[in-house]
Amino acid sequence: MRRPLPPGIRLDRALCVLLALLSLAGLVFGLTRAHPAIAGGGCFGLVCAAWAAQVLFDREALRRSRAVRAARERGWY
Repeated sequence: MRRPLPPGIRLDRALCVLLALLSLAGLVFGLTRAHPAIAGGGCFGLVCAAWAAQVLFDREALRRSRAVRAARERGWY
């Protein structure tokens, strides 16, 4: 049975997707208008969004995080 996601995780995921979309728009704009600085910023933003998505969209990491939090509440950690 799947647990519902906490509101903080949903907000983080939404912000990660927003960062990826804005970065992609910046990359396309920079490439089409021949502005290498804007294109580079778009590439950097896409890399950062991909890095954050590795954690935010990984269910196994979320499960481990919940287990650690539960262990701390019980005083085992």
